[in-house]
Amino acid sequence: MSNPLRIFVPVKRVIDFAVKVRVNAAKTDVDRNVKHSMNPFDEIAVEEAVRIKEKSPKTEVVAISCGSAKAQETLRTALAMGADRAVHVEVKDDSTLQPLAVAKLLEAYTNKEEKKPDLIILGKQAIDDDSNQTGQMLAGLLNWPQTTFASKVEIENQDLKVIREIDGGLETIKTKMPAIVTTDLRLNEPRYASLPNIMKAKKKPLIKITPEDLGVDIAPRLQTLKVEEPPKREGGRKVESVDELLDKLKNEAKVFADSTEFCPFPDNAHLLACGTYQLTDERQANDTQVRKGKLHLYKVDPVAAAPLQQQQIIETPAILDMKWSHAPVKDQQVLGVADSIGGLQLYALRDQQFDPYAHIQVTEDDSVLCLSLDWANRVNRTIDPLIATSHSNGHLSLIRPSESEWIVESQWYAHDLEAWIVGFNYWDTHTLYSGADDATLKVWDTRTYQCTSTNRRQYMMGVTAIQSSPHKEHILATGSYDEHIHLWDTRNMRTPLSEAYTPGGGIWRLKWHPTRSDRLLSASMHAGAFVIDTETSEIITSFLDHKSMAYGADWSFKNPDLVASCSFYDHIMHLWDGSCK
Repeated sequence: MSNPLRIFVPVKRVIDFAVKVRVNAAKTDVDRNVKHSMNPFDEIAVEEAVRIKEKSPKTEVVAISCGSAKAQETLRTALAMGADRAVHVEVKDDSTLQPLAVAKLLEAYTNKEEKKPDLIILGKQAIDDDSNQTGQMLAGLLNWPQTTFASKVEIENQDLKVIREIDGGLETIKTKMPAIVTTDLRLNEPRYASLPNIMKAKKKPLIKITPEDLGVDIAPRLQTLKVEEPPKREGGRKVESVDELLDKLKNEAKVFADSTEFCPFPDNAHLLACGTYQLTDERQANDTQVRKGKLHLYKVDPVAAAPLQQQQIIETPAILDMKWSHAPVKDQQVLGVADSIGGLQLYALRDQQFDPYAHIQVTEDDSVLCLSLDWANRVNRTIDPLIATSHSNGHLSLIRPSESEWIVESQWYAHDLEAWIVGFNYWDTHTLYSGADDATLKVWDTRTYQCTSTNRRQYMMGVTAIQSSPHKEHILATGSYDEHIHLWDTRNMRTPLSEAYTPGGGIWRLKWHPTRSDRLLSASMHAGAFVIDTETSEIITSFLDHKSMAYGADWSFKNPDLVASCSFYDHIMHLWDGSCK
């Protein structure tokens, strides 16, 4: 880049991504009396414009927002991030402001300016309406070329080169400026505005104009008739025949297989546990549906005519997660099971059968689900048993044995929404990681129960999978509904080391290979199950035979490349070869 540019960056004030959106009492809109912030995709656009300015310091970055008076807070954030000046197109009620009206306002302001911009960079969509229209409409109105969903932007003189994300991979586009660019999630990681820059932003110029000044009619062309919460789940119904039952189980079943775990102990490494989850028509006292499950134990022989042989079935509350302790607990091989009534059930393996070992009611409210668990002893097998659990009310818990029983040592509020996953740092068990539906990854010190690090910028959807590497210290794998797997150096949790992508399916579980430090197994829901080479971030093995969501997956400790995976709605277990062919 040799010449300074003029860049416009439209930004929108939206309900903060971590807020649980609710419909207002009149059912005409969502409740807007909640925390707001800059649209995350627009943050990425501001960051990219500022990075261009850093390469060519004479470049001018102008932030523009169309909205109510409170939009000035969003503009001040853009100024604190590095924009030079701001323009506020003030409207009385921005809840009815639609993409076409915004595009016309931006077009009018662009044409009004004596010095036209070389580039307009904006987020690909706003997270409140998800319209994904403004950038394209603006390009049409200005008759400028457009490059949408940008994951990389390069500029040389007046030439623009953009790498964009498409369903099949990446596409590279070259065009001349002036042009429109809409930003995708992986273009960059926006910076935090420092306190000195926040103070400086208060002195940067911010002008205010109105749609009337621009000669634009912003009256909505579409009318929202009614806004409603998603419907509640329907109850069950009777079927008339076995054939109809099989069809319902395959296509509409409420009996779900969602976790599978191979025994890690050599003398029982041929045993495999599978947990299920079923919504019933029964109701608890608080009118929530009763969830039931089963714990299945199988004997696995991959070369036998029947590779899976049923050993045992135990009826339980619905099972959300399972993990084996990798060290004996008082000389017992123990499986931990997280259940739907806020409980943690421990089973001891004796003579290739499960016996109940201990039950801990982790939450007083049995309508709170225990969503995940992890044992601290994966690497250091000499430490006292310690279990962490996460819950549907956003809490985390630590459980350990006393002299006579297992006790909840501590429980604390960790996330605003469901805490989908919790995991220890196996090399430093005072460190705990948690992920939740608030799209946030947090790090905790279990000695103080204080959060030592928070990363919410890396994720656009809930954090659902976490596992510390048992082979390499300081390596952590995380996964999200946003279909991406990230590898982290735990000494620097601000930016991931690398990422892998399983298109078409959010990540539900991640498992490191039993013996190889460069192999990671992912149960990627709708997409299937995959083995990732963590050195190259490439998928080296795919298993796509699941016709439903792949929720559970694990490596065999006896045959290290053997994988068992189970799918949610069709309640099917598969055994397959996870080695690279």
